[in-house]
Amino acid sequence: MIHLRTLLTACVLGAGATVMAITALANTPNNMPASFAPVLHAPLNVLYQQQPTYLSVGNTIDWRDAQGKSVAQLKQPAEFIDWRYPVSVESNGKKQDALVVATVFLPEQQPGLVVLDPVTGELRELLRVPTPEFKIENICLSRAVGQHLSLYLLDERGTAEHWLVVDAAGNANARLLRRVPVAPNSKACAVDDEQDLLFIAEEGVGIWALGASEESQPDRKIVDMQKPFGKLSGGVEALAVLPQGLVAAIAEEKQLAVYSTTKAAFVQKQLIELQETDEPELVKAVYRAAKKSASIIVGDEKTGNHHVDLPWQATAPSSSVYPIVSVTPDVQTEPMLRFGDAADDPAIWVNKKHPHKSRVIGTNKQQGLFVYDLQGKEVQHFNTGKLNNVDVRYGVAVGNKRVDIAVATNRDDNSLAIYTIDPRSGKLTFSGSVKTDLEEIYGFCLYQSPAQKTYAIPNGKSGEFQQIELTAVAVGKNKIEWNGNVVRRFYVKSQPEGCVADDKNQRLFIGEEDTALWTLGAEPAAGNTPELVLAAGDILVPDVEGVGVYHGKQHAYVVVSSQGNNTFVVMDALPPFNVRGRVRIDMDADKNIDGVSETDGLEVSSANFGKLFSEGLLVVQDGHKVMPEAPQNFKYVDWKKIRSALSLE
Repeated sequence: MIHLRTLLTACVLGAGATVMAITALANTPNNMPASFAPVLHAPLNVLYQQQPTYLSVGNTIDWRDAQGKSVAQLKQPAEFIDWRYPVSVESNGKKQDALVVATVFLPEQQPGLVVLDPVTGELRELLRVPTPEFKIENICLSRAVGQHLSLYLLDERGTAEHWLVVDAAGNANARLLRRVPVAPNSKACAVDDEQDLLFIAEEGVGIWALGASEESQPDRKIVDMQKPFGKLSGGVEALAVLPQGLVAAIAEEKQLAVYSTTKAAFVQKQLIELQETDEPELVKAVYRAAKKSASIIVGDEKTGNHHVDLPWQATAPSSSVYPIVSVTPDVQTEPMLRFGDAADDPAIWVNKKHPHKSRVIGTNKQQGLFVYDLQGKEVQHFNTGKLNNVDVRYGVAVGNKRVDIAVATNRDDNSLAIYTIDPRSGKLTFSGSVKTDLEEIYGFCLYQSPAQKTYAIPNGKSGEFQQIELTAVAVGKNKIEWNGNVVRRFYVKSQPEGCVADDKNQRLFIGEEDTALWTLGAEPAAGNTPELVLAAGDILVPDVEGVGVYHGKQHAYVVVSSQGNNTFVVMDALPPFNVRGRVRIDMDADKNIDGVSETDGLEVSSANFGKLFSEGLLVVQDGHKVMPEAPQNFKYVDWKKIRSALSLE
């Protein structure tokens, strides 16, 4: 019996490794031992008896030692290889770090996973993915966000299926995440997990880079094109990823093109001649950190497998002062009725007598206002125009009565749409509008002063903010007439959106999308000059979007959407506004809730909503709904998870 706990030794570089130099030409390709006869052969980053090991597929699947001897074998014909190590896999009720291999089982042409068992040293089948309705051109694994493992299946017709195969808990379970438009006649793919890049080779054209995670936009960038539009001398048949690097096999020219991909800047650094080969159509690579080199295997049908050593020096990443921690969503709302950029900004109305009957109110920029319960079920919607941002306040004076209200910016006519909220049932009723003179109304928040005056604070794309005192009078039995008086104007230099008022401390937080999060006093006489809270950069990555304030028992925090890297920055809500950490919302496969990306609006509340949300909740807009693909929606996150992840008071 082989115990891999003592035999497997990882030698990969840490996350975000940067290529420092390519110091010399690669060694001349050498033929592999005759025992490496299978067509597809891949070097691994695990050792056996202190020597490198390999994986091969053909009539069988074999784990091989440095001399090509089979150490473990699965008697299963297969084609294609990609792998990750270590992957936490659930086995007999325990999590084990194992080598997980993706392949396509023959003759069924069914994709699946094989695992190198960490206890017995045996290869065994872990999972089969439903056979797609197309011929698989290639496969590649991805672990680009969080700890879950996913699999791409390439179709030459211009589509890739993206499957979850191992979730963050180590459970192997195939679930379709999305279908991705890729280049037609795609020949190969490879994923750079650290940079969240999916590389695709398009026959006769060149190499493309797309976002690899399931939350990525389906856009693409050029890595290199065939001459005369780029440096490629011929068609690319295979790809392999190195830390901050990419290797491409050019079959007809018998060459390897080597690229630096640091910070998604794609630069061809070297061409390696492969004269001993016929038409190199396969390439697999692994980085050997101890030797500062890459071990590359190039294969073709006529001459077999060849080994290339490529000098490749990389450095470990600098650690961030504020590392990104992950939490998972607890609830998601029903999707919007329309695809496209629809859902935008949520607000939370707290039912003070029955908190578990509280409501989440969300805007739909294409349609109107939607209302959800705490289980995410839609309970109301209003087709009242292109509503952008929404906020709520309680006890607004209407004559001798007081009412709860939700107010949203309406981009159809640059107005404020006002809804009253029944304090017992949470039912909303459209109550009227207040016109503004903003040319392109956009973001918005409400502020309620200690004097119980209620102010609407909309902004426009020009950078102008207006503070409008709202007043109301009852007209008849059930009608309210709303009026607005501008009491202050202030400005940022470019387009804003996010806005929140901290009523308790009479402070506004406003987001200027490309520039910063700012603050200023919320009272009309507080002045017109915003003060910097946090500039956009490596921590708060543009666009700066939704903003909310959480009032805990001991501390108050500002939560802001860092849309550029799909995270949320948490800061103290009082000067000097210290950053407390960054949070990413990853998928919960057990609940079948996908992760969160490109968040526009958010809201947070510290109210006790009951058992699930006893310390409050964060509600965020999700820019991409997958698993399955559907229109946008909102996700709810238990605040306890955020408090624990960031060690907040």
